[in-house]
Amino acid sequence: MNTKRFAYLSAGVFFFASSVSLVILMLMFIFVWQPIWTEGFKDFHTISGAITKLNETAKPASELAPEMLVEIKKITTSMNKIEINMNRINYSVDNMGRSMSGQLQMMNYEVDQMGDKFSPFGMMPFNW
Repeated sequence: MNTKRFAYLSAGVFFFASSVSLVILMLMFIFVWQPIWTEGFKDFHTISGAITKLNETAKPASELAPEMLVEIKKITTSMNKIEINMNRINYSVDNMGRSMSGQLQMMNYEVDQMGDKFSPFGMMPFNW
């Protein structure tokens, strides 16, 4: 007899705990989760609208991307040509500097030679 009472008591406790748990879950669903879901659906509406607008605005940009790549390649080749020209100019300036250095050394030597042929200034007849 005691085991039958214990079985009925345990079944009653189980069903009571299940009922209370279900009531708590339903209350949570109504008062907690439903406002969160409705906010989520509002956000979903704004997000889907934004995605639609993004699709409309991103489409022209994606169509322009190949043209932009062509222009970038043109700019790159122009920059390479400019770099080649700048290297040529640097080479020319270096050569000019070397040749001018040699010419200046020759001019200094010739002026020194001319100075040796003239008499010193203190010995000139008319020392102004």
